[in-house]
Formats: sequence, structure tokens, C-alpha cells
Amino acid sequence: MLPRLALVLTGLLAALPARADGPLQTDYAISLIGLPVGRAHFETRLSPTRYSVSGTLSSAGLAELVSSTRGTSSVSGRVGPTRLFAERYRLEYTSDGKSWRSDVRYRGTRAVSAEVAPPAKSPAPSDFVPVKPAQLASVVDPLSGLMLKPGRDPASLCGRTAPFFDGWSRLDLVLSPGDGARDFKADGFSGKAIACNARIRPVSGYRTSSNGIKFLQGRTIQLWFAPIGDSGVYAPVYVRIPTQVGPLTLTATRFAKP
Repeated sequence: MLPRLALVLTGLLAALPARADGPLQTDYAISLIGLPVGRAHFETRLSPTRYSVSGTLSSAGLAELVSSTRGTSSVSGRVGPTRLFAERYRLEYTSDGKSWRSDVRYRGTRAVSAEVAPPAKSPAPSDFVPVKPAQLASVVDPLSGLMLKPGRDPASLCGRTAPFFDGWSRLDLVLSPGDGARDFKADGFSGKAIACNARIRPVSGYRTSSNGIKFLQGRTIQLWFAPIGDSGVYAPVYVRIPTQVGPLTLTATRFAKP
């Protein structure tokens, strides 16, 4: 659960719009209780009608001594007047010698197909909450689902709910106001970020006995959004996720043209 969540939220950080004249290169530092445990690199391309994001994540530092994690993720789709519409989202990762893969197709706001490996257990555990077709009618992908246009008031970013579907699970990320504007600096950006709080609300595709789900349901995630150039789009540049070991943080260290 945690490796996939880290990949998803790192992907959210990567969803920074680039101008049509070239890709945007982004790097991220991942820490657990202040110690480096991972790194990520993403490339984002955006034109007036199309967009794509692709990247990699790997464990590093002390984490390599305990558990090796490697992952890739990508999404492509079309640009609408007020939001992005994913068409295909893919995720592959390995952790502790085990591998997972997801390939989701979207049409408009609906997820129309999902292939995952390994396949779901049959029969499902008695405490498993299955995903229902009606719950996939209005969803976003984990990579570009938090590229937001707040309009005139940036603080309105913190009053939204992102209905994620990654092929396995349907969950809502419920945003609420945080600590207002925060100073943030990285290679390629220096300015104010809007701080939001977020809570995970599981919808389906999970086991009610999951200790990870139970823990996260009662915890607050911190998300900082920063404006990207003059695009009118805000995207996360910092995430802090509580874990049973300690806080897991993902921080954008660079987003710039090569």
C-alpha cells in the first residue's frame, strides 16, 4: 500500500505543466522521518490540445538496505478548457521482490477499463469492498488529477475532492484549508505556495481490515500547491504523509527546462 501511495503522490508532484516549446524536467526528494529513502524524476509535455507525463521512482539511501523499490508511471490525454482529461494511465512497480502493474483507460470522466497484475483474488476476501461501475463514472487518474485551476482565489484550491482510481482502488482525497500561504523554493521556482490539508476517504477496492487504510483514515496529509508560470494552473510541490513509522515527505527540488 505505502509504495503505491508514494508513487501516486510523487506523480501528483510531477504533474506540472510545461510550455509547448519543450518538456519540463522535474526531480523529487523522498524522506522518511527526515532520512532520505527515495528519489524520482519526471518529464511533462503540454500542448494546447494534448499532454503527457512519464517518470520513474526508486528507493535510495537507508531504504535500499531494507527494501528495494522501483517504479514507472505515465499518463496521456487531452487538454480541456478547465481541466485535463486522461485517456490512459499506467503504473508498474516492484517492492521486496514482488511486482504490480496497472493499465487504466478513461473516456471523458469515466474509467472504462482496468487491467491489473497480479489479478484480484477469486473469491475475494469476505471483508473486501468491490469497485462498482457507478463509482467509476466520474474519476481522475493519480498523475494529473491534482492539476487545478483555482480561478481568481487561489485559496479555493483547498475546497475540492479528487476522486482517484488507479485500477485497484477508488478513493477520495478530500482537501480542506491548511495554513494559508507558505514560502517555497526549488530550482526553477521561488514564491508562495498554498497549504492545504487532505484526508483519504476509501470508497471501494480495499479490505476493511487493512491496517494501512485504518491508519490513514484518521490522519491528515499536507499538500502545498504552487503556481506554475503564467499557465493559471497550480500543482503540488510538497506532500507530507503520516505513516506508522513517521512522516513520509516528498519535496520538489527542481522543475525546469533541460
